[in-house]
Amino acid sequence: MFYGWWIVVAGGIAMSIASGINFHGFGNFIIPLGDEFGWSRTTISIVFSVARLESGLIGPAEGWAVDRVGPRRLIAVGIPLMGLGYIAMSRIDGLLAFFFVYVFMIALGNSLGMSTPITAAVANWFSRRRGLAFGIMWSGVGFGGLFVPALGWLVETYGWRPAAVAVGVFIVALGLPVAAVMRHRPEQYGYYPDGRAPTASAGSGRARPPIMPDFSDDFTAREALRTSSFWFLTMSIMVRSLVSGGIGLHLVPFFVGLGASPVGAAALAGSVGVMSIPGRFGLSALGDFVNKRYVMVVSLLVMAVSIVFMARAPSVSAVIPVLVAFAASQGGTSVIPQSLIADYFGRRSYATIQGFRSSVQMGGIIAGPIISGYAYDTTGSYTYAFFAFSAAALVSMALVFMAKAPVRREAVIGGRQSDG
Repeated sequence: MFYGWWIVVAGGIAMSIASGINFHGFGNFIIPLGDEFGWSRTTISIVFSVARLESGLIGPAEGWAVDRVGPRRLIAVGIPLMGLGYIAMSRIDGLLAFFFVYVFMIALGNSLGMSTPITAAVANWFSRRRGLAFGIMWSGVGFGGLFVPALGWLVETYGWRPAAVAVGVFIVALGLPVAAVMRHRPEQYGYYPDGRAPTASAGSGRARPPIMPDFSDDFTAREALRTSSFWFLTMSIMVRSLVSGGIGLHLVPFFVGLGASPVGAAALAGSVGVMSIPGRFGLSALGDFVNKRYVMVVSLLVMAVSIVFMARAPSVSAVIPVLVAFAASQGGTSVIPQSLIADYFGRRSYATIQGFRSSVQMGGIIAGPIISGYAYDTTGSYTYAFFAFSAAALVSMALVFMAKAPVRREAVIGGRQSDG
């Protein structure tokens, strides 16, 4: 089997950790932390959002490091740091300690060890089948939903502190083998993207001799930042992140408010990740055959409509049907842009471009959870926040529709000269 597929599988496992534990799963800690320390949900959401700010600030530097030294070294540092952060969280005694542990250990470890380096590795190893590869890898986010009810059961049965220790040990034990599998570019091991022209056994990941990658049509980070395509697409991702971040972190307390038990709410929140798999896999793979931009436009429209029905749902049984549409559309809109950026700007500076994208995206990730927390603290409901998120999804849809494929300046000048 082409070694790139092993990278896809390992990346999917890492994404399941990031999503199932550090994103959707962290909602299991919101109520216990609030009960023990008297913190409002706005306060907890602010800490979560500041962590996203930190991730965005280091994004360009992290992307530059991935493009220069490869993903494996960053993952080998980030994943253990994230695991140790959860173990340290079990010992916190106040807000300052929680802030330090979550921002500078859990969130920093997640940034260094998860999305950017893994996404860059997959983007480098695939070209024609990039949509399929990203769809499989990002399906790990959906399978991570299975961790959410298990974490909810741990918190409910043993308390949040022992649960945090168990999570930390689990992350380190599962994450280090993931780092060992990662490789940077296929040409370093004698392959072309998608598995063309292997020169040695694929299983070793050490094919010889190395070959030179063709980056002649790729954009540098500076060139990408000068295009309207980058900014329209990045702003669309930022607004969509406001929606998914604002809803995702608060799903467990949202379901509790509709009458679910804490464990039942965790199971429902986890099911959102599982139900997103058809969107992550199917819609991303569809992008190999249909314009990815149009697939994303339709997905965002479905997301906007489904959020309105979620906001108006009077009970758990009423919200379950629309969760399917919301989860699938959310899955598609989170995966397709990763592949679209590689299609637009190439592989040479992919991680660096992604880093700049994440710096802009942090605005939405920061604002979303705070909007949800503030809306609940002031009105006792998430309804108004969800209506705002539905409108934001429509804005994201309009922005991605305008994000047409960029044209290199040299190509434009050359075309005009030939016409003359």
